[in-house]
Amino acid sequence: MTEPIKLKEYEEKKESELQGLDLVGFRNYLNRQKLSSVIDVYSDSIKSSQWVGVIKYKKTIIQILPKLICDNDDNKTILKNLIYMLSFTKRLDIKTNEVAKLSKEKNPFMEILIREFADSLFDCLKRLTPQKYIREENNLNYLKGKIKFSVNIRYNCSNSAKFYCEYDEYSENNVLNQLFLFVSTCLYSISSNNYNKKILKFITNYYADIDLVRFDKVKAEKIKLSRNQEMFKKPFMLAKMFIENATVDLTKNRLENIILLWDMNKLFEEFVFELLKRNEKEFGDWKFYAQKGKFLFKNNQDKCRMTNVDIFAENGKEKIIIDTKYKKFETLKDVSNSDIYQLTTYCLLHDATKGILLYPKWKDNKKEDNNDKKEPFILNTGRNDSKINIDFKTIDLKKNELKKEDNKIIKDLKYLLK
Repeated sequence: MTEPIKLKEYEEKKESELQGLDLVGFRNYLNRQKLSSVIDVYSDSIKSSQWVGVIKYKKTIIQILPKLICDNDDNKTILKNLIYMLSFTKRLDIKTNEVAKLSKEKNPFMEILIREFADSLFDCLKRLTPQKYIREENNLNYLKGKIKFSVNIRYNCSNSAKFYCEYDEYSENNVLNQLFLFVSTCLYSISSNNYNKKILKFITNYYADIDLVRFDKVKAEKIKLSRNQEMFKKPFMLAKMFIENATVDLTKNRLENIILLWDMNKLFEEFVFELLKRNEKEFGDWKFYAQKGKFLFKNNQDKCRMTNVDIFAENGKEKIIIDTKYKKFETLKDVSNSDIYQLTTYCLLHDATKGILLYPKWKDNKKEDNNDKKEPFILNTGRNDSKINIDFKTIDLKKNELKKEDNKIIKDLKYLLK
Protein backbone atom coordinates (compact mmCIF):
# COMPACT_ATOMS: atom_id res chain seq x y z
CA MET A 1 0.00 0.00 0.00
CA THR A 2 1.35 3.45 -0.95
CA GLU A 3 2.09 6.29 1.44
CA PRO A 4 -1.07 8.22 2.40
CA ILE A 5 -1.83 11.63 0.97
CA LYS A 6 -1.70 13.94 4.00
CA LEU A 7 -3.98 16.95 4.20
CA LYS A 8 -4.84 19.51 6.83
CA GLU A 9 -8.27 21.14 7.01
CA TYR A 10 -9.01 23.37 4.03
CA GLU A 11 -5.69 22.45 2.39
CA GLU A 12 -5.41 21.97 -1.35
CA LYS A 13 -3.23 19.40 -3.12
CA LYS A 14 -2.40 19.55 -6.82
CA GLU A 15 -2.63 16.54 -9.12
CA SER A 16 1.15 16.11 -9.12
CA GLU A 17 1.00 15.41 -5.34
CA LEU A 18 -1.86 12.89 -5.51
CA GLN A 19 0.07 9.74 -6.48
CA GLY A 20 -1.94 9.07 -9.62
CA LEU A 21 -5.36 9.34 -7.93
CA ASP A 22 -8.19 8.97 -10.46
CA LEU A 23 -9.92 12.31 -9.80
CA VAL A 24 -12.99 11.57 -11.97
CA GLY A 25 -13.57 8.16 -10.36
CA PHE A 26 -12.93 9.58 -6.89
CA ARG A 27 -15.44 12.40 -7.45
CA ASN A 28 -18.06 9.93 -8.70
CA TYR A 29 -17.44 7.68 -5.68
CA LEU A 30 -17.93 10.56 -3.23
CA ASN A 31 -21.12 11.61 -5.08
CA ARG A 32 -22.51 8.06 -4.87
CA GLN A 33 -21.85 7.99 -1.14
CA LYS A 34 -23.37 11.49 -0.75
CA LEU A 35 -20.09 12.78 0.64
CA SER A 36 -19.19 15.38 -1.97
CA SER A 37 -19.01 18.03 0.78
CA VAL A 38 -16.13 16.19 2.49
CA ILE A 39 -13.55 16.95 -0.22
CA ASP A 40 -13.86 19.30 -3.18
CA VAL A 41 -12.56 17.45 -6.23
CA TYR A 42 -11.49 19.66 -9.14
CA SER A 43 -10.04 18.78 -12.53
CA ASP A 44 -6.45 19.08 -11.29
CA SER A 45 -6.62 19.14 -7.48
CA ILE A 46 -8.51 18.26 -4.30
CA LYS A 47 -9.29 20.46 -1.29
CA SER A 48 -10.36 19.29 2.16
CA SER A 49 -13.07 20.86 4.31
CA GLN A 50 -13.87 20.65 8.04
CA TRP A 51 -13.96 16.82 8.00
CA VAL A 52 -11.04 14.88 9.48
CA GLY A 53 -10.18 11.20 9.32
CA VAL A 54 -9.24 8.66 6.67
CA ILE A 55 -10.50 7.88 3.18
CA LYS A 56 -9.35 4.70 1.44
CA TYR A 57 -10.25 4.71 -2.25
CA LYS A 58 -8.88 1.68 -4.12
CA LYS A 59 -5.11 1.79 -3.41
CA THR A 60 -5.03 5.43 -2.32
CA ILE A 61 -5.30 6.56 1.30
CA ILE A 62 -6.10 10.17 2.14
CA GLN A 63 -5.47 11.25 5.73
CA ILE A 64 -7.03 14.55 6.86
CA LEU A 65 -5.95 16.04 10.18
CA PRO A 66 -7.15 19.18 12.02
CA LYS A 67 -4.80 22.12 12.41
CA LEU A 68 -6.41 23.97 15.32
CA ILE A 69 -5.69 21.43 18.08
CA CYS A 70 -1.92 21.74 18.15
CA ASP A 71 0.52 24.65 18.30
CA ASN A 72 2.88 23.08 15.74
CA ASP A 73 2.78 20.89 12.64
CA ASP A 74 3.84 17.70 14.42
CA ASN A 75 1.44 15.03 13.12
CA LYS A 76 2.09 12.81 16.14
CA THR A 77 0.90 15.54 18.53
CA ILE A 78 -2.09 16.37 16.33
CA LEU A 79 -3.03 12.68 16.25
CA LYS A 80 -2.70 12.40 20.03
CA ASN A 81 -4.99 15.41 20.60
CA LEU A 82 -7.52 14.23 18.01
CA ILE A 83 -7.63 10.73 19.52
CA TYR A 84 -8.12 12.30 22.94
CA MET A 85 -11.05 14.41 21.68
CA LEU A 86 -12.66 11.33 20.11
CA SER A 87 -12.08 9.32 23.27
CA PHE A 88 -13.46 12.10 25.47
CA THR A 89 -16.60 12.81 23.45
CA LYS A 90 -17.45 9.23 22.47
CA ARG A 91 -16.64 8.01 26.00
CA LEU A 92 -14.07 5.55 24.63
CA ASP A 93 -11.09 4.49 26.69
CA ILE A 94 -8.50 4.94 23.93
CA LYS A 95 -4.89 4.88 25.13
CA THR A 96 -3.06 7.83 23.61
CA ASN A 97 0.30 6.11 24.24
CA GLU A 98 -0.48 3.93 21.22
CA VAL A 99 0.12 7.03 19.10
CA ALA A 100 3.86 6.87 19.79
CA LYS A 101 4.03 3.20 18.79
CA LEU A 102 2.04 3.59 15.60
CA SER A 103 2.97 7.12 14.49
CA LYS A 104 5.46 5.73 11.94
CA GLU A 105 2.86 3.55 10.23
CA LYS A 106 1.69 4.49 6.76
CA ASN A 107 -1.82 5.09 8.11
CA PRO A 108 -1.33 5.81 11.83
CA PHE A 109 -4.76 7.31 12.53
CA MET A 110 -6.58 4.20 11.32
CA GLU A 111 -4.09 1.78 12.87
CA ILE A 112 -4.47 3.38 16.32
CA LEU A 113 -8.24 2.84 16.26
CA ILE A 114 -7.87 -0.68 14.87
CA ARG A 115 -5.36 -1.52 17.62
CA GLU A 116 -7.78 -0.37 20.33
CA PHE A 117 -10.67 -2.39 18.88
CA ALA A 118 -8.64 -5.57 18.32
CA ASP A 119 -6.91 -5.56 21.71
CA SER A 120 -10.07 -4.79 23.69
CA LEU A 121 -12.14 -7.47 21.91
CA PHE A 122 -9.31 -10.02 22.17
CA ASP A 123 -9.00 -9.43 25.94
CA CYS A 124 -12.76 -9.87 26.38
CA LEU A 125 -12.95 -13.06 24.32
CA LYS A 126 -10.21 -14.63 26.45
CA ARG A 127 -12.64 -14.42 29.37
CA LEU A 128 -16.06 -14.91 27.81
CA THR A 129 -17.88 -15.44 24.52
CA PRO A 130 -21.12 -13.42 24.46
CA GLN A 131 -24.13 -15.72 24.15
CA LYS A 132 -27.79 -14.89 23.84
CA TYR A 133 -31.13 -16.58 23.30
CA ILE A 134 -31.98 -16.56 19.59
CA ARG A 135 -35.47 -17.23 18.25
CA GLU A 136 -35.28 -20.17 15.83
CA GLU A 137 -37.76 -21.95 13.56
CA ASN A 138 -37.12 -25.40 12.14
CA ASN A 139 -38.78 -28.57 10.89
CA LEU A 140 -37.61 -31.17 13.45
CA ASN A 141 -37.96 -34.88 14.10
CA TYR A 142 -38.77 -34.12 17.72
CA LEU A 143 -40.85 -31.59 19.63
CA LYS A 144 -38.98 -28.53 20.85
CA GLY A 145 -40.44 -25.26 22.11
CA LYS A 146 -43.88 -24.87 20.56
CA ILE A 147 -45.45 -26.08 17.33
CA LYS A 148 -46.38 -23.44 14.74
CA PHE A 149 -49.58 -25.18 13.62
CA SER A 150 -50.32 -23.05 10.55
CA VAL A 151 -46.83 -23.66 9.14
CA ASN A 152 -46.74 -27.28 10.35
CA ILE A 153 -49.81 -28.13 8.29
CA ARG A 154 -48.16 -26.73 5.17
CA TYR A 155 -44.90 -28.61 5.71
CA ASN A 156 -46.01 -31.83 7.35
CA CYS A 157 -49.57 -32.60 6.24
CA SER A 158 -48.39 -35.96 4.88
CA ASN A 159 -45.62 -36.60 7.42
CA SER A 160 -46.75 -36.82 11.03
CA ALA A 161 -43.24 -37.77 12.18
CA LYS A 162 -42.02 -34.16 11.86
CA PHE A 163 -42.90 -31.00 13.77
CA TYR A 164 -42.39 -27.42 12.63
CA CYS A 165 -41.31 -25.77 15.89
CA GLU A 166 -40.42 -22.34 17.19
CA TYR A 167 -37.93 -22.27 20.06
CA ASP A 168 -35.20 -20.22 21.76
CA GLU A 169 -31.61 -21.34 21.30
CA TYR A 170 -28.85 -20.15 23.63
CA SER A 171 -26.35 -19.47 20.90
CA GLU A 172 -23.06 -17.74 20.13
CA ASN A 173 -24.40 -16.93 16.66
CA ASN A 174 -26.08 -13.77 17.88
CA VAL A 175 -26.14 -10.24 16.53
CA LEU A 176 -23.35 -8.96 18.81
CA ASN A 177 -20.85 -11.60 17.67
CA GLN A 178 -21.96 -11.05 14.08
CA LEU A 179 -21.17 -7.35 14.47
CA PHE A 180 -17.71 -8.10 15.89
CA LEU A 181 -16.99 -10.57 13.06
CA PHE A 182 -18.10 -8.13 10.35
CA VAL A 183 -16.01 -5.25 11.74
CA SER A 184 -12.97 -7.50 12.30
CA THR A 185 -13.20 -8.81 8.73
CA CYS A 186 -13.41 -5.29 7.30
CA LEU A 187 -10.55 -3.95 9.41
CA TYR A 188 -8.29 -6.90 8.55
CA SER A 189 -8.61 -5.94 4.88
CA ILE A 190 -7.34 -2.39 5.40
CA SER A 191 -4.78 -2.80 8.18
CA SER A 192 -1.09 -2.95 7.24
CA ASN A 193 0.24 -3.39 10.80
CA ASN A 194 1.41 -6.97 11.40
CA TYR A 195 0.32 -7.03 15.04
CA ASN A 196 -3.15 -5.69 14.24
CA LYS A 197 -3.61 -8.20 11.42
CA LYS A 198 -2.48 -11.05 13.70
CA ILE A 199 -5.06 -10.22 16.41
CA LEU A 200 -7.86 -9.62 13.88
CA LYS A 201 -7.07 -12.93 12.18
CA PHE A 202 -7.34 -14.70 15.52
CA ILE A 203 -10.73 -13.08 16.14
CA THR A 204 -12.11 -14.05 12.71
CA ASN A 205 -10.87 -17.64 13.18
CA TYR A 206 -12.41 -17.72 16.65
CA TYR A 207 -15.72 -16.72 15.07
CA ALA A 208 -15.54 -19.44 12.41
CA ASP A 209 -19.02 -20.74 13.30
CA ILE A 210 -20.63 -17.27 13.30
CA ASP A 211 -22.57 -16.08 10.25
CA LEU A 212 -20.89 -13.22 8.38
CA VAL A 213 -23.64 -10.59 8.20
CA ARG A 214 -23.23 -7.09 6.80
CA PHE A 215 -24.11 -4.21 9.13
CA ASP A 216 -25.04 -0.59 8.53
CA LYS A 217 -25.58 2.32 10.91
CA VAL A 218 -29.29 1.58 11.47
CA LYS A 219 -28.76 -2.09 12.20
CA ALA A 220 -25.82 -1.45 14.55
CA GLU A 221 -27.78 1.20 16.47
CA LYS A 222 -30.48 -1.35 17.38
CA ILE A 223 -28.03 -3.57 19.26
CA LYS A 224 -28.14 -3.25 23.04
CA LEU A 225 -25.80 -4.92 25.49
CA SER A 226 -27.38 -7.17 28.10
CA ARG A 227 -26.18 -7.16 31.69
CA ASN A 228 -23.81 -10.11 31.20
CA GLN A 229 -22.31 -8.44 28.11
CA GLU A 230 -21.23 -5.20 29.82
CA MET A 231 -17.58 -6.25 29.70
CA PHE A 232 -17.77 -5.90 25.89
CA LYS A 233 -18.75 -2.23 26.10
CA LYS A 234 -15.44 -0.84 24.80
CA PRO A 235 -15.12 -3.05 21.66
CA PHE A 236 -18.85 -2.64 21.10
CA MET A 237 -18.63 1.17 21.16
CA LEU A 238 -15.59 1.09 18.88
CA ALA A 239 -17.34 -1.29 16.47
CA LYS A 240 -20.35 1.02 16.34
CA MET A 241 -18.05 3.98 15.77
CA PHE A 242 -16.51 2.22 12.76
CA ILE A 243 -19.93 1.30 11.36
CA GLU A 244 -21.45 4.75 11.95
CA ASN A 245 -18.55 6.58 10.33
CA ALA A 246 -17.61 4.14 7.60
CA THR A 247 -18.96 3.64 4.13
CA VAL A 248 -17.99 0.28 2.71
CA ASP A 249 -18.14 -1.35 -0.69
CA LEU A 250 -17.85 -5.12 -0.59
CA THR A 251 -16.57 -6.41 -3.91
CA LYS A 252 -15.29 -9.95 -4.45
CA ASN A 253 -15.64 -10.61 -0.70
CA ARG A 254 -13.05 -8.01 0.27
CA LEU A 255 -13.13 -4.44 1.41
CA GLU A 256 -12.39 -2.07 -1.45
CA ASN A 257 -13.17 1.40 -0.11
CA ILE A 258 -13.74 2.86 3.34
CA ILE A 259 -14.45 6.33 4.64
CA LEU A 260 -13.92 6.97 8.33
CA LEU A 261 -14.56 10.65 9.03
CA TRP A 262 -15.61 13.02 11.75
CA ASP A 263 -17.06 16.48 11.30
CA MET A 264 -14.87 18.84 13.34
CA ASN A 265 -17.88 21.15 13.76
CA LYS A 266 -19.71 18.37 15.60
CA LEU A 267 -16.62 17.11 17.42
CA PHE A 268 -15.81 20.63 18.66
CA GLU A 269 -19.40 21.06 19.89
CA GLU A 270 -19.41 17.69 21.69
CA PHE A 271 -15.98 18.31 23.22
CA VAL A 272 -17.00 21.69 24.68
CA PHE A 273 -20.26 20.26 26.05
CA GLU A 274 -18.54 17.25 27.64
CA LEU A 275 -16.03 19.57 29.33
CA LEU A 276 -18.90 21.64 30.74
CA LYS A 277 -21.06 18.70 31.75
CA ARG A 278 -18.35 16.59 33.38
CA ASN A 279 -17.09 19.60 35.36
CA GLU A 280 -20.53 21.03 36.15
CA LYS A 281 -19.81 21.24 39.88
CA GLU A 282 -17.04 23.76 39.21
CA PHE A 283 -19.54 26.14 37.57
CA GLY A 284 -21.68 26.68 40.68
CA ASP A 285 -25.41 26.79 39.92
CA TRP A 286 -25.05 26.47 36.17
CA LYS A 287 -26.66 23.48 34.44
CA PHE A 288 -25.81 22.49 30.89
CA TYR A 289 -27.92 20.74 28.25
CA ALA A 290 -26.97 19.57 24.76
CA GLN A 291 -29.24 19.87 21.72
CA LYS A 292 -32.13 21.38 23.70
CA GLY A 293 -35.02 21.62 21.24
CA LYS A 294 -38.02 23.86 20.83
CA PHE A 295 -40.68 24.21 18.14
CA LEU A 296 -40.65 27.32 16.00
CA PHE A 297 -44.45 27.79 16.24
CA LYS A 298 -46.92 27.29 19.05
CA ASN A 299 -49.60 25.72 16.86
CA ASN A 300 -49.32 22.76 14.46
CA GLN A 301 -46.30 21.40 16.29
CA ASP A 302 -46.63 18.05 14.58
CA LYS A 303 -45.83 19.67 11.22
CA CYS A 304 -43.44 22.53 12.01
CA ARG A 305 -39.69 22.29 12.43
CA MET A 306 -37.89 22.03 15.76
CA THR A 307 -34.69 23.93 16.43
CA ASN A 308 -31.91 22.47 18.59
CA VAL A 309 -29.32 24.66 20.27
CA ASP A 310 -25.77 23.35 20.60
CA ILE A 311 -25.42 24.11 24.34
CA PHE A 312 -28.06 25.58 26.64
CA ALA A 313 -26.96 26.93 30.04
CA GLU A 314 -29.12 28.17 32.91
CA ASN A 315 -28.66 28.92 36.60
CA GLY A 316 -32.21 29.74 37.71
CA LYS A 317 -31.77 33.46 37.01
CA GLU A 318 -30.15 33.63 33.60
CA LYS A 319 -30.21 31.63 30.39
CA ILE A 320 -27.32 31.55 27.92
CA ILE A 321 -27.12 29.99 24.46
CA ILE A 322 -23.67 28.77 23.39
CA ASP A 323 -23.43 28.12 19.66
CA THR A 324 -20.11 26.48 18.72
CA LYS A 325 -18.59 27.28 15.33
CA TYR A 326 -15.47 25.47 14.15
CA LYS A 327 -14.45 28.25 11.77
CA LYS A 328 -11.73 30.79 11.24
CA PHE A 329 -12.31 33.79 13.52
CA GLU A 330 -9.85 36.67 13.65
CA THR A 331 -12.09 39.73 13.50
CA LEU A 332 -15.84 40.41 13.36
CA LYS A 333 -15.55 40.45 9.57
CA ASP A 334 -15.19 36.65 9.75
CA VAL A 335 -18.64 36.27 11.37
CA SER A 336 -21.43 35.46 8.93
CA ASN A 337 -24.84 37.12 9.24
CA SER A 338 -26.54 33.73 9.07
CA ASP A 339 -24.74 32.61 12.26
CA ILE A 340 -25.96 35.73 14.07
CA TYR A 341 -29.51 35.24 12.77
CA GLN A 342 -29.44 31.64 13.97
CA LEU A 343 -28.17 32.58 17.44
CA THR A 344 -30.73 35.38 17.74
CA THR A 345 -33.56 32.95 16.92
CA TYR A 346 -32.30 30.57 19.60
CA CYS A 347 -32.24 33.37 22.18
CA LEU A 348 -35.80 34.47 21.31
CA LEU A 349 -37.22 30.94 21.42
CA HIS A 350 -35.57 30.04 24.73
CA ASP A 351 -36.04 33.47 26.35
CA ALA A 352 -32.28 33.83 26.77
CA THR A 353 -30.75 37.26 27.30
CA LYS A 354 -27.28 36.28 26.12
CA GLY A 355 -25.92 34.32 23.18
CA ILE A 356 -22.30 33.33 22.60
CA LEU A 357 -20.72 32.33 19.30
CA LEU A 358 -17.78 30.19 20.40
CA TYR A 359 -14.82 29.60 18.06
CA PRO A 360 -11.50 27.79 18.38
CA LYS A 361 -8.59 30.19 18.67
CA TRP A 362 -7.08 30.71 15.23
CA LYS A 363 -3.82 32.56 15.79
CA ASP A 364 -1.87 33.95 18.72
CA ASN A 365 -2.60 37.59 18.10
CA LYS A 366 -4.46 40.29 19.96
CA LYS A 367 -6.87 41.39 17.28
CA GLU A 368 -8.83 38.16 17.39
CA ASP A 369 -9.01 38.01 21.16
CA ASN A 370 -12.45 39.32 22.01
CA ASN A 371 -12.40 37.46 25.33
CA ASP A 372 -10.99 40.56 27.01
CA LYS A 373 -13.74 42.85 25.72
CA LYS A 374 -15.78 44.00 28.72
CA GLU A 375 -19.11 44.78 27.06
CA PRO A 376 -21.00 42.37 24.77
CA PHE A 377 -22.79 43.55 21.66
CA ILE A 378 -26.44 44.51 22.19
CA LEU A 379 -28.74 43.34 19.43
CA ASN A 380 -30.50 46.22 17.71
CA THR A 381 -34.11 44.97 17.97
CA GLY A 382 -35.75 48.41 17.91
CA ARG A 383 -37.56 47.65 21.17
CA ASN A 384 -36.65 49.27 24.47
CA ASP A 385 -37.92 46.32 26.49
CA SER A 386 -35.87 43.78 24.53
CA LYS A 387 -32.20 43.31 25.33
CA ILE A 388 -30.25 40.42 23.84
CA ASN A 389 -26.49 40.42 24.27
CA ILE A 390 -24.33 38.73 21.66
CA ASP A 391 -20.72 37.77 22.38
CA PHE A 392 -17.98 36.37 20.15
CA LYS A 393 -15.48 34.27 22.10
CA THR A 394 -12.62 31.86 21.45
CA ILE A 395 -11.09 28.97 23.36
CA ASP A 396 -7.55 27.77 22.78
CA LEU A 397 -7.25 24.13 21.66
CA LYS A 398 -3.70 24.53 20.38
CA LYS A 399 -1.95 22.50 23.06
CA ASN A 400 1.03 20.17 23.00
CA GLU A 401 -1.00 17.70 25.03
CA LEU A 402 -4.69 18.52 25.21
CA LYS A 403 -5.40 15.82 27.79
CA LYS A 404 -3.15 17.45 30.40
CA GLU A 405 -4.20 21.03 29.66
CA ASP A 406 -7.98 20.81 29.43
CA ASN A 407 -8.16 22.54 32.84
CA LYS A 408 -7.04 25.74 31.04
CA ILE A 409 -9.97 25.38 28.64
CA ILE A 410 -12.34 24.91 31.58
CA LYS A 411 -10.96 28.13 33.07
CA ASP A 412 -11.72 29.94 29.78
CA LEU A 413 -15.24 28.50 29.76
CA LYS A 414 -15.83 29.73 33.32
CA TYR A 415 -14.88 33.21 32.19
CA LEU A 416 -17.48 33.07 29.40
CA LEU A 417 -20.32 32.58 31.87
CA LYS A 418 -19.44 35.57 34.06
